[in-house]
Amino acid sequence: MKYAVCLYKYFPFGGLSRDFINIMQCCISSEDTVDIFVMEWQGETPDGYNVHIIPTSGWSNHAKLQSYIDKVIPKLDEGEYDLVIGFNKMPHLDIYYAADPCYLDRVKAEPFYSLLKYSGRVRFYKACERAVFGEQSKTISLMISDVQKALFKQHYNTPEERLISLPPGIDKNRKRPNNADAIRRQVRQEFNLSDDKWLILMVGTGFKTKGVDRAIAAIAHLPESLKADIQLMIIGDGDTSSLTAQAKQLGVEANIHFLGGRSDVPQFLLAADLLIHPARKENTGTVILEAMVAGLPMIVSDVCGYTKHVTKAESGRVFRAADNPSLVAEDIASMLNKTTLSQYSQHALIYADTEDLYSMPQKAATAITTLAQQKKELG
Repeated sequence: MKYAVCLYKYFPFGGLSRDFINIMQCCISSEDTVDIFVMEWQGETPDGYNVHIIPTSGWSNHAKLQSYIDKVIPKLDEGEYDLVIGFNKMPHLDIYYAADPCYLDRVKAEPFYSLLKYSGRVRFYKACERAVFGEQSKTISLMISDVQKALFKQHYNTPEERLISLPPGIDKNRKRPNNADAIRRQVRQEFNLSDDKWLILMVGTGFKTKGVDRAIAAIAHLPESLKADIQLMIIGDGDTSSLTAQAKQLGVEANIHFLGGRSDVPQFLLAADLLIHPARKENTGTVILEAMVAGLPMIVSDVCGYTKHVTKAESGRVFRAADNPSLVAEDIASMLNKTTLSQYSQHALIYADTEDLYSMPQKAATAITTLAQQKKELG
């Protein structure tokens, strides 16, 4: 097979980038050709992939994306590909991996949408989304969120047969290993954290979206006696200047640590006492399930697609109001009890052993290869 892949940007610590790699590894054989069209590629290129960097122009982000699309589409036409796979919304896709939430639903909720809808930015993103989900489109979408699937159907009347639901795709190397306690001790010793101190963990790129500022504000609202025993560690790439300033202004800079993007996230999931994820928007929230299979209790906002698993597994709690630092602080404080956390951890591990949280890449790959074969047979 000859595949084309459209992905705006690749960076090794991004969730979408990991999904892209995992899915394509399940798809391709040594006889296949894979051309990847990106605006930016960070890190090493996996064997067997032909990465094409597309230079773009434009002052705004959406103008650069339009430039990318304008340059890629002729290459797709010329390449005679068996299948065009998209990991971002754009025209000309045969199949799309739906990692992003419904843009139209979100922008319609803006207070000035009646004016915003005429802006170049909104028109661009709406057009890209319509090219994938509109009634006239033929693109098949691989859905990882039941909530988002319903929203796309609501706004675009997308036929059910063009929406394929996938289970989660947590890497099994995230599962709690037999030497978990030893790894926990090793990581905590590295950061001089005794076992009577609380380590709270956040993981994710896109600090504003993930709610890192909310977490810092909540730490500042904790009782002084508890605050003295808490360290919040944030793993992910991004500009930390405003968040560092926020922590300093609130007097909690000693409690907050930005660790950057790291490849040893599984070790931190074992070393931590609690994962917090006060996201503002989140199609799924992969880290929620990565924490679950590691046995790490969690507290998350209700906007995350995978929050339903937290509730079903009884492996943690949902914030009462993720944008209220006083209430978030109370929610965190109520969970920091050894017995409570142990119960949540056991529930998480039982759920991880009894639910399909792992097969997304394989099932996505099956959908991709099946569609490619069907297109090839039709000629």
